[in-house]
Amino acid sequence: MPSGGKNFFLHYSIIVCAALIALFPACRSPGDDAPETAVSRDVSDSAGTGGPGAAVRQSAETAAALSPVPETAAARNGGVSDVQTARSGSAAEGSAAAVPGTGRTAQTGSGGAQSRPSGGRTESLASLGGIRPGSGRGVFIGELNPVNYQTVDPAILLQMGMEQYQVSFILGERYLNEKKYDSALTEYNKALNLKPDYPEALFSRGRTYQISGNFNHALEDYTKTIALKKDSAAAYNHRGYIFAQRGDHAKALNDYTQAIALKKDYGDALYNRGYSYRVQGQYDKAIDDFTRLLQLEPDNAAAYNQRGTAWYYKENDEQAIRDFSEAIRIKPGYALAWHNRGTAYRMSGDKSKADADFAEAVRLGYRK
Repeated sequence: MPSGGKNFFLHYSIIVCAALIALFPACRSPGDDAPETAVSRDVSDSAGTGGPGAAVRQSAETAAALSPVPETAAARNGGVSDVQTARSGSAAEGSAAAVPGTGRTAQTGSGGAQSRPSGGRTESLASLGGIRPGSGRGVFIGELNPVNYQTVDPAILLQMGMEQYQVSFILGERYLNEKKYDSALTEYNKALNLKPDYPEALFSRGRTYQISGNFNHALEDYTKTIALKKDSAAAYNHRGYIFAQRGDHAKALNDYTQAIALKKDYGDALYNRGYSYRVQGQYDKAIDDFTRLLQLEPDNAAAYNQRGTAWYYKENDEQAIRDFSEAIRIKPGYALAWHNRGTAYRMSGDKSKADADFAEAVRLGYRK
């Protein structure tokens, strides 16, 4: 190459790299995408937001509430017949109404389920292709850190050679992060109009539909994502959650199991599958899943509360009380765990401890 051409190419590369550094201070190289992780895994007593990542977990606050046994019923005939009745279905399971897009649940005892935030956005970048800067054709999308989506200029990305469908996807992620769901859907639709077989955009649009409460469209997008990207553990987990919301726990269990097969340490899927096993009355399998989850997350109060509930229905009050106590130790303000431990104490015949726990649950805000 003539010396003039070399100088021009070097000058051009320096300009492009400088532009990238200015635009994306937290760039990373392809292949360095962090594994999917939860943004927040704690359980709170009040509703709130936890980000748009949208991997899901069932609610530990509302779906594992145990109904207290009336004193008169518990005392009659030693409480034996009433214990059996109470365990066979008196728990306040409630419906599977979602609280989309939240990282917490409302403090009630009437039942429910909720979305759980995760790092789905990092996964959505994993398989995107592009051209490395400096090669003469533009920007490599894998080097964009999602934290910079709020600062990038779409016009500059287009000038640097990024395809319009990729720019629209990035804008959709930005709007989703800002909870501007209508704008996010608009951009994902633009991306998919230009590239219908774009699994990342389908998955993110599905999350947006889910957060917005449109489960039918979310289910469609997750199914399309799986058809295009059969190794997407997150898509299986999300679709399983939609099935669980509809009460189809058999299909939910199939999807959760597939997610775990693809990603064995997938905490969200373990939590969800344990919940569906428990709802189906498969208490031993539920206990196994929550035990596996606790090996990954030893300070997960919600998992202890769920496992304690499974022990309760197996009529093992001692183990149930132990798990509820551990949940309370980890999170002293966990009103539902106080209520559930009180129920287990009542069933075991310890009225004084039961009454004390019920009083504390009410003080912390528990309502039936």
